Amino acid sequence: MIGTLLEALGVALIVLGIAVTSVTVYGVVRLRGLYSRLQAASKASMLGTVAILAASVGTRDGATIARAAVVALFLLLTTPIAAHAIAQAAYRRDREADLAGAGATDARGGSGERDRSGDRYDADAGTTTPAEGPADTTG
Repeated sequence: MIGTLLEALGVALIVLGIAVTSVTVYGVVRLRGLYSRLQAASKASMLGTVAILAASVGTRDGATIARAAVVALFLLLTTPIAAHAIAQAAYRRDREADLAGAGATDARGGSGERDRSGDRYDADAGTTTPAEGPADTTG
């Protein structure tokens, strides 16, 4: 009875992990900009992987469960740190390029960092302008 419940829990966790990982892939492909993609890749993929690792309870093998727990703990500790390091490096790269190319501020007076897709983020206004510029709605 307990074995059947543990196996069912394991299967449910694997399905959950695959679903979350699939959403992650969609987010990485669909979202624009480095920072948005990094959010999808780091947070959701970690949760999907941890769910798949948690499915090891279905094996009822203590050594396998312990190994999966160690790997899950490692992911929980290192994924946010790695995502932060990547985001900080991208920010510094974009900031240095903006400072070298156009001075300390952009033409609108904002801080004007760009992400990898070319979108300009104005931290002062909290807005993002697509790389091709704002849409002309004057007619």
